[in-house]
Amino acid sequence: MTSSTASVALPETSVSRFPLGALLLLSLGVFVTVTAESLPAGLMPEMARDFGVDPLRIGLLVSVWAIVVIATSIPLTRATRRIDRRIVVAVSLAVFAVANVATAFAPTYEFAFATRAVAAVAHGVFWAIVIVYASSLLSGAQLGRGLALVTGGGTAATVLGLPVATALAQLTSWRVSFAVMGIGMLLLAAVVFRRLPRSVVEAVAAGERAPLRHDRSLPPLAAFGIAGLMIGLAQFLSFVYIRPYLAESAGIADGWASALLFVFGAAGMAGVAVAGSLADRFPRTALTATLLVFVAAFAALAVAPHATAVVVVALALWGAGTGAMFPLIQTALMRAASDRLRDLASASIVVLFNVGIAGGSWAGGQLTATYGPTANMAVSAVVVLLAAGLTAVGAGLAARRNA
Repeated sequence: MTSSTASVALPETSVSRFPLGALLLLSLGVFVTVTAESLPAGLMPEMARDFGVDPLRIGLLVSVWAIVVIATSIPLTRATRRIDRRIVVAVSLAVFAVANVATAFAPTYEFAFATRAVAAVAHGVFWAIVIVYASSLLSGAQLGRGLALVTGGGTAATVLGLPVATALAQLTSWRVSFAVMGIGMLLLAAVVFRRLPRSVVEAVAAGERAPLRHDRSLPPLAAFGIAGLMIGLAQFLSFVYIRPYLAESAGIADGWASALLFVFGAAGMAGVAVAGSLADRFPRTALTATLLVFVAAFAALAVAPHATAVVVVALALWGAGTGAMFPLIQTALMRAASDRLRDLASASIVVLFNVGIAGGSWAGGQLTATYGPTANMAVSAVVVLLAAGLTAVGAGLAARRNA
């Protein structure tokens, strides 16, 4: 890889076999980190009671996570750019593990707040590097399937990891859940360090010594990055308030609402399963088409909240799109980025998506309080439609750059 237009993946002749074992280890890392990220939300009453604080203060343990990730991901990714990515992944998992065990033994709320901030730093670095590292193990023809497998760990964490960790806490203690997660991460870090191959960034190639502003991959990366922010905004604008929507707008009882959320999660796993093949077979159109499915789902939820069948189908489509979207946008980024911008592109999409999450959660609350939760769905449809247009532009620019 010596030119600024080189593919992110290894040449076709350099990779003879799909590196399933390595990718499963990385996917497991994604699974445990995403589970740990959301754990306080599932354990809010237990942690609040133990620390003697208002449950809303436990919610801040999730909020601080996003803020720290936004603030630290890009500078730390740049600082570790020349270090073997296998080591960066293993060390970030180890730091994450120690922080989780420390949370399990936290004597006060303030101590837990600090340990969560440390874990968030490790999480931001891990997420930024794991995609680039996985890409370095794959050929161009394998990129979509490989990244879908790795990022699928995040979807599995939502569907399986968080419910299991919450159930364990209810059977034992919230501290046991954090301790088990931490010990598991530490073991995983050791396996990653011992079993995965080295991946070191090469020195800057001659074609990449020009000023960064002349890098032809910047325009498509900017388009995909802004689209990622908008997708995060639209997703959390509505998903955070899905229970009020189901109860108030759709008139669905709590018991059925839980079943529908399971449908959403199961559809997300199905979306992950097909995302890789879509990304490899239709690299220019798969992401935009998936976002148009999002638009249709949000629009249906906005205009027909009282039609139960429509709500069920729309939630399934939304879930499938959610599962497929992240591997698709990561694949698009890795294919578009020049050699020197891959790490930065991966870190930036993590930051921008988290900015969207924070903004969407806040804006969704304002919309729900003023107009009711159905309005959130309508606004999400418009925002995702704009994001789909940006991804189409980004795909066109990337294709022109690589022509």
